[in-house]
Amino acid sequence: MDDRPAQVTAWRLELGRHDWAALRCGCGGSGAHLPGTFERLLTAGSQEETVGHGLAGHLEEQSMLFEVAPHAVPVVLAALAGDLLPQVRGHLLGMLEFLVAGESHISEVRAGRPDLDEACLEAVREGIWQLYAEAVSGDTEAALDVLEIADPDEGRFAYYRAQLAGRRRKRGAGRG
Repeated sequence: MDDRPAQVTAWRLELGRHDWAALRCGCGGSGAHLPGTFERLLTAGSQEETVGHGLAGHLEEQSMLFEVAPHAVPVVLAALAGDLLPQVRGHLLGMLEFLVAGESHISEVRAGRPDLDEACLEAVREGIWQLYAEAVSGDTEAALDVLEIADPDEGRFAYYRAQLAGRRRKRGAGRG
């Protein structure tokens, strides 16, 4: 067993900022288990190690958001800055798209939290440059899908989308 302390990362620090046990999770309990879920997902060395450690059903269910969702956004954005398995990166980007396109679950509305979608959108906007970095050097399409919803600067988004589309055409031009 490895008793060394975990490496300090921005996503681990973000996890530590919140009282996850005080937040409602989509699974019906508290979010107390989410730091462990994030830890296993973000440190996985193989796709097999990620099985059972996804975020769907916890942050959202069919784009219906739960109280933990806006608190998870900075964790996800911080994680995207690091080395991740491609499947994990795709899962995180897909989750961000659900969070910015979703709306509060009816149970959250009844609990007085009707604006979780706005809170998620605001949290994504705080890390917008991480998504643009992802669009430039990572999963371009998935990052642009999130940015299309999240970036209030339509001109900037259109410029990046056009520049990145041109770059992809150039890369593929000599293949055949």
